[in-house]
Amino acid sequence: MSASPLRPYRIGWYGDDGLGERLIQSVLSGRKTATAAPSYDPQEGAEGELLSLVDKGGKARGTLRITAVEFRPFSSFDEALAAKLGAPLADIKAMTSFANSRPIGPDEEMRVTYFELVP
Repeated sequence: MSASPLRPYRIGWYGDDGLGERLIQSVLSGRKTATAAPSYDPQEGAEGELLSLVDKGGKARGTLRITAVEFRPFSSFDEALAAKLGAPLADIKAMTSFANSRPIGPDEEMRVTYFELVP
């Protein structure tokens, strides 16, 4: 009996101006170990779940294991979290607004998903 395929975790979209590939490279190099999204977005997965990291074209680039999920207001993001997200805090705030096509309010609840790259 074969194992079920892993659910895809897609980073990037057509028209993202290369952001997706830059983020994937940050994950693969170990600089990015978390992702953040508004809490109403579909959840990436549950703690312990394995996901297939895929690019915007659907090509598998690696396997991720979710290590933790937390909820916090956008205003609580700091440089320590930004480092786990793979960029300086100012860049994280700009990328989050770009990825959501709108500014994120300071009190908006965000879901932060921590992961590790599985060799």
